Amino acid sequence: MGRTGYEFQKQFWESEKKRREPWHPAIEAFTKPKIAYINRSISAGNSVGQLSLLDIGCGNGFFTYYLEKSFDTVALDFSYSMLKRNTSKMKLCGSAAELPFKNRSFDITFCSNLLHHLDEPDIAISEMKRVSRKYVIISEPNRNNPLMFLFGLLKKEERGTLKFSLRYMKQLVERTGLGLIGTSQSGIVLPNKTPDWLLPVLKSLDGEYPFAFYNIIISQRSL
Repeated sequence: MGRTGYEFQKQFWESEKKRREPWHPAIEAFTKPKIAYINRSISAGNSVGQLSLLDIGCGNGFFTYYLEKSFDTVALDFSYSMLKRNTSKMKLCGSAAELPFKNRSFDITFCSNLLHHLDEPDIAISEMKRVSRKYVIISEPNRNNPLMFLFGLLKKEERGTLKFSLRYMKQLVERTGLGLIGTSQSGIVLPNKTPDWLLPVLKSLDGEYPFAFYNIIISQRSL
């Protein structure tokens, strides 16, 4: 990320307060189907409960809180403010562009809603590959969803969303030399925006759609 873009995002996330806690029902509905998809995709030949995972750009713990139930999880974010609100006991401050770990330190590296905030997402994915022994997993807003596209247009901090089609995400991981295992376009629950009264209806309709809110890519590094 260029210095100007980095400082802009850093200032925003240090001051961001309008985020629900990880145990809010909307956050649970947002995260659990994605984690279930991840577990299904990597379960063959793995004892999932024994795999280690690095949650990069963890924020206040939307995913960390639930990932810890399936994986030996370490949380990392560049925002001290976000980390203070993350309940994980294994957390540290650091940059996705220069992960403070040795090569092949974790079975899985994971990030959600991070790459579209970076000027150079290729660098972050290369770092994710470097510190992973097995899998690199990314989840990002789907720019082909009309609401996500509009959100990217209107909100400066989310402008990077406009690039993140599933095709673009595939190109990112393939350029890094990772092999694709699976892709998913799913989710119609927005973690911070979905009203409580609407949540039961959206949960009943949630599933995989070409114009769903989120793209997920599971990739694997060669031995």
